[in-house]
Amino acid sequence: MSDSITTVNFEDENGDLVTMEVLAQASKDGKEYILVADPGDDLAYILEATYKDEETVTYRMIDDDNELRSLGVLFNELMEDVDIEYDSEQ
Repeated sequence: MSDSITTVNFEDENGDLVTMEVLAQASKDGKEYILVADPGDDLAYILEATYKDEETVTYRMIDDDNELRSLGVLFNELMEDVDIEYDSEQ
């Protein structure tokens, strides 16, 4: 994963383009993850990167509670000035 990625674009359920800011990147167990947030929003999301080829990457939202907690701890350690709280209701 490139260290220079600062934003990623997603298409929402309505087909609208949504740009999310990449707050941090991390690797764990051979997988790559990004922590993203909508600028101006207090919510952040952890996504797993999957590479189809060298230029094409897709992202999967982490929805497994145990995996999400584990990755939350990892990103919390990487971002010392940020306190990540886990909310399973989202």
